[in-house]
Order: sequence, then structure tokens, then C-alpha cells
Amino acid sequence: MQQLLPLFLVVISLLSTSLIYGQNFEGCQNGPITFPDPKWRTVPSRFEIVTELVVDNEMLELSQAFSPQRDAVATSTSRGPINFYWNFGTNEQFETLTLIANQQAVQKCFRQELTGTSQTSVIAQKTLYVKPSILLGFGPRNEENTQWGNRYVGDTDLRGIPANKFIACFDVPDIEATVSATYYVSDVTKFQAYLRSNQSIILQIDVEIRNRNGRQDRYTYNVFRYVPNPSRREERQALETPSGVYCAGRTSTMDTPSNIPERLSSNSEAFMPQLNSSILSAHGLYDTEFRLTRFDVWFPDPFGGPQWLHYSEIHDFATGLNYQYNYTNHQCNVRPLTPGANDSVPVDGKPDLIQMGSPQHFFLLDDITYQYTGEKRCRDNIWCNVWIGEKSVGNKTIEHREWYWAANINGEVVKEPFPVKFLLRTSVDEIPTFTMETTIFNYVRESRAVFEVDATLADCYRALGPAERFNLAVLSFTIINDKNYPVLQNLNNLRFHIFETLIFTLLVRPIRISNVIADKDGDDILVSFTLLDAPPRTGPVENPLKEESLDTLVERLNSIIDANGFFVRARYGTKDAVLRAKSGSLNTQHKSTEDKPKTSGPKITGLWIGLIFVGLLFGAIGGFFALAKLSS
Repeated sequence: MQQLLPLFLVVISLLSTSLIYGQNFEGCQNGPITFPDPKWRTVPSRFEIVTELVVDNEMLELSQAFSPQRDAVATSTSRGPINFYWNFGTNEQFETLTLIANQQAVQKCFRQELTGTSQTSVIAQKTLYVKPSILLGFGPRNEENTQWGNRYVGDTDLRGIPANKFIACFDVPDIEATVSATYYVSDVTKFQAYLRSNQSIILQIDVEIRNRNGRQDRYTYNVFRYVPNPSRREERQALETPSGVYCAGRTSTMDTPSNIPERLSSNSEAFMPQLNSSILSAHGLYDTEFRLTRFDVWFPDPFGGPQWLHYSEIHDFATGLNYQYNYTNHQCNVRPLTPGANDSVPVDGKPDLIQMGSPQHFFLLDDITYQYTGEKRCRDNIWCNVWIGEKSVGNKTIEHREWYWAANINGEVVKEPFPVKFLLRTSVDEIPTFTMETTIFNYVRESRAVFEVDATLADCYRALGPAERFNLAVLSFTIINDKNYPVLQNLNNLRFHIFETLIFTLLVRPIRISNVIADKDGDDILVSFTLLDAPPRTGPVENPLKEESLDTLVERLNSIIDANGFFVRARYGTKDAVLRAKSGSLNTQHKSTEDKPKTSGPKITGLWIGLIFVGLLFGAIGGFFALAKLSS
């Protein structure tokens, strides 16, 4: 692509056809002027200027944003916009332009390293068109030019505005040229415009320039707008490369987010133009403590039905199993976990085994080199830090990713950055082939997976049943409340403490207990819950968890209750009450241990094609970016 660069630089130098060699150079006949005139209003080290560059009868629009470490020049030409960016902190120059591929506009970026011989005074190499900043008293690397000066030569009138006229003569060392310039600035004693008092507006700069080889040119900058000391927000936007533009080899000035919690959740929507402009609503979660991830997706029926489809996928890295549940027809499929999804990585030295990936891997931040491209507006009143990365994924396909993490909300700096948007694009030979834009909402740090997994896992067990050896039991027992403590008034607290007590009593993972219900039974409290059997098989993980069977757990709970050893602490008002389960009260209301027809069969295979496809999009390519907020 670097071979294309000279072709586009021709656009900037098209005006060079009027270059003159060897003719008289009228400026600087009295030598350089090295001190600014007392009447000159000094240009600050931060400014923006919008101009019209005129050479003979040719013209192009040109603007410059300037700061001590960076500046940018934007041009509008007959071949489209071409922008130039200089960063003297990283010693890089970028040029962005628009290509047309398959009748679609594609923005490209070219990077050049700045060296001691780079020509940074001019808009484009090998031209004599110096940047406005050079004419306003600054050097090739945006430093103050201590050898620059001008002289007041009188007053005039320009475009109906009273103006002071100055002339300047100075050398530009990096292009070995001498500049003679005439300046027209507003007379602050006679005209006050949009600037503060005693500030002049730059109106026009006439330039005559000649290098030591005798090549010379004349051109004019007609200035439409001059803004000294713009706001830092405006300045950053002008100095940064456009949104979505990747510059290969760029030096990143900010690392990607690293303070990602080990447990998180959020909601999201994914827009995919190539899939009939489909919008998928999704949620999911990630929890390294319980080694669980979950992904849910809702989308319209691809066959045109009125009902939205809802699928859920739970990855259990403790056992190596992938539970896929169809909420539409309440069917389930269980498969071994497979590599390739963004929540898993191979075990070192054991490529056939997988383990749960890190939070950085979950967000696809560790498999590609990202470059920080600045701060962009990503939502109403929210500004985001943006990182862009690209990599080849084979078959001439380039994968392009953009991450937007909140940095500023309503002018306040965000203490804990959170993801707001993710953009994924693929292209072949510059032709876009797929786009997915995911907007993320309700990002929650330190959320718990167990309370979103247990009920769905129980539904999956019910769907599979004894035919697949996925058994469960619905158990109940009675808690004595002969003193009539009003603990049912704080029902959620009571249910939580019953749930917590069952976990520590049975010594099981919380996801095996679900649907805890507490209700009044005379003076006492009737408790029922669902208890899952250990899964009948495990997947390709190292040291899969071996859990106790359903029968063993029921016997343990029964013996503890019969021994008057099951206590629950319940809260009412500001006080606690310790309640005991009634001996002999454990009852098995339902136990799915008898063989019955399978509930998952050939029909579910077709129904899962949609989720498998979504898994490929969000897993292997896009990852589980659609996460959901846990219910409180």
C-alpha cells in the first residue's frame, strides 16, 4: 500500500504546476527579520485556523489544528479529503485518505516515521507549501521559532475589514528555503470580531518561497476562521485521526483496559447490517470464582414467525460441559466445551484440554495489538477512549476491531472505565464482508453468576431427564416457628439464608440448588427447593470436578434434619431469629430417577443451528460481548 502513497500526494502537489525556476525572488531583499513588530499580536502555542489555499486560479480548502506536540492539516480536494497528522512525541506522521472499493468508501492510513531529515514544515514532502504554523512563528517540530519576526508596514482594508499589514522574511531549515510573507490582520483599534478584546483576526497571508535549488512558488492563504486557544476537547478532536481508521505500525500511547474484574455482567444489543440489518438483544456473565460463563440471545424468528427466539448457553469450566437451553420449546442439549471461544484457552502443554480464559481474553484484548486512537464521543454525554486493532484471519480476510471504553461522563472523569461499544468488521481486499456493532449497557462489576445459572440449569436437567442421566429432586421440609417470628415479611432475606445454609450443609456448588420457596404452613414455614444430581459425564478440562450424587446428598440432608442439626438465621425488623428444621420433615416431592423418553432429540438439532451460528459470531469471532446485569 505504500506504493499508493505517491499517487495521492500528487493531489496536494497538483497546484505545483506553477512552480518557477530561476526568476527573480522579490522578497527578503533586505535580509531576514528576526524580531516580531511591537504591533503584532503573538499567536499562542495552541490554535486552529481554517483557510483557502490559492495558487493562481487553483484552490483547495485547508485547515490546521496546532499544539506544542502535535498538529494536523485537513484538506478537501477534488479527489476527496486528505488529512495529515504529526505527532512529535512519538515521532510519527500519518496521512489518511479515502479509497473506493466495490463502490464503497474506505478510509486508509499511511504511517511514516519522523527522523532528523523529515520535512515537517510542509504539508506534503517535496512541496513548498508550508503549514500555516510555520508562517505564524513556529518551527518544523512545533517549537517557537526564535529566528522568526515581522515588520509593520501600514494599514489597509481587506474584505471590508480594517487591517494592519506586516511583512516577514525568514528561513525554513528542513526544506532549505527562504520565505517572504505578507500578513493582513484585523486592526483591533477599529474592528472587534468574535475574539476577546485586543485580539487580532488573521485575514490573509501571501507567501513567496524559494529553496536553495532555485525552485520557488507563490500562493495565498485566505483565512476564514482563526481560533486561538480552543477548548481542549475541540483540540483533541482536531488532532486525532478519524474514527475507525487503523494506522499499521502506530505507536500506542495508552494501554488497553487492564482493571477488568474477575466477575462481571451487562446487557447489550448487536446490530448486523449484512444479516438483513438484524438486531440481537443479549446478556451474559463471566465469573472466575465459580468458573462459569453464560450467554443469552433473543432475536426474531428467522423463518418469519411472530415469536422471538431465546437461547441460553452456560459454560461450566469446573466440569467441562456446555449447556445449551432453548427457552422457546424448553429443550436442552449438553456438549463438551470446545476450544475457540473467547472464554477459553488451551492448557499449557496439553492442547487437548481447555481452561477458563482471563478477563482480557474474554474481551479479546490479548490476541491482537491494539493502538490507542484518542477520545471519541460514544453516547450522549459520554466520551470514550478508543482502541483499534487489526489482524489477518486467513483467506485474505482482515478482522478489524474497535473498543470504546467510557472515560468521561458529563465532564467528570470515570474512575472505573467500562465498555460502551464494540465494533467488529471483516473485509477481503478492502471490500467489507461483515459488520457487527455491539452496544453495551448496565455493565456491572463483581456480579455473581450463580443466581443466573441455577434456575436455567435446573430447566436443562428437566428437559434432559433420566434418559440422559440428568436427574433432580424437588425436596421440602418444615422449619419450626412456634414463636411466630414475622420472618416472612422479609422473604428474600429468609430465602437467601435458607439457600446459604443448604450450600454449607450439603457441601455442594450453589448452582445445584435452585427455586428455593418459603411459605407459611400453620405456625411453621414450609420450604421447598430443587436439588440437581452430579452431571453424568465431564468434558475436556484438567481435573474435572467430581461431585457427590443426588442420593448421597438427600441422605445427608435427611440425617442432619433428623438430628435437629439444620438451623436457619432469619431477620425480622432489626432483629434475628434462629429457627430449626423439624425432625423427620424432609419429603421428596419429586425425583426424576425413572426412565422416560428423551426430551432432546433430532428436533433440537435444527433449533440449535441458530445458537451455534450466534456462538460462532460472538465466540470465535466477536466473543461474548453481550453480557447482562444480574437481578438484584
